[in-house]
Amino acid sequence: MKKVGIALGGGGAKGLCHVLMLEVIDEFGIKPHRIAGTSIGAIAGVLYASGLSGKEIKENIEQMSLTEKDSFTDAFTKKDVFKWLQFIDIGWNDGGLLRADTFLDHLMETVKVTDFKELAIPLSVVAADFWKRNQVVFHTGDIRTAVHASMAIPGIFNPVVIDKQVLVDGGVVNPVPYDLVLDECDVTIAIDVMGNRTESADLVPSFSESIFNTFQIMQKTIFQQKIAVRAPDICITPDIVDIQMLEFYKAEEIFKQAQPAKDELRRKLEESLK
Repeated sequence: MKKVGIALGGGGAKGLCHVLMLEVIDEFGIKPHRIAGTSIGAIAGVLYASGLSGKEIKENIEQMSLTEKDSFTDAFTKKDVFKWLQFIDIGWNDGGLLRADTFLDHLMETVKVTDFKELAIPLSVVAADFWKRNQVVFHTGDIRTAVHASMAIPGIFNPVVIDKQVLVDGGVVNPVPYDLVLDECDVTIAIDVMGNRTESADLVPSFSESIFNTFQIMQKTIFQQKIAVRAPDICITPDIVDIQMLEFYKAEEIFKQAQPAKDELRRKLEESLK
């Protein structure tokens, strides 16, 4: 049996589509040899490596998502969708606009493990050292700390400080960390969920668009340069369009846009495993 490694990239809410790709892995009856994740990819990686199936993760997400029939006000009145808003804690004095504590509490309650050694699948989580400007990889120790660091988008979520080391979102150094599984696996799958944006009518981006999309431009450039040096065996890039980084309640729309990529992964994986 070939050893399969999976790299789950960063991309905010667009990364919810990772669960569709994990469903394909389940369809083939594959237990990945290793998983590596950045930001939302680290979150999906922890959930999957803890023993949850792609289907189970997707069902949990769908309970907190709007459907096409829901109105904007449903985001504030629908019982399950309101959980997304409960994860938003203002944290002006913590180095970011939002705090991640409530979300991390929910994540750890879901996975029911606290240390990397308790995971069913070996996992590497990528963060970045803000002052030294280099990559930091977690694969041992406290899971909550690693995920918090990996998802700490500068200026949006508060950073993590460990022994005077300031850690932020891993996407600034390694947005799709497939290089962490390449040498140990026979088949490496990289999932790039950075997505695309449509030009605004007046071409000039808004303040929030400038912040978020500039971050995505940087990530895309890093990823393209990595592929030019050494590519993964399978690279899947779901065409997720006009989903902003924090629009997690739009899971149904994200899943719909990612379906062709799910089918593509199924075809490519079948070929690679022959």
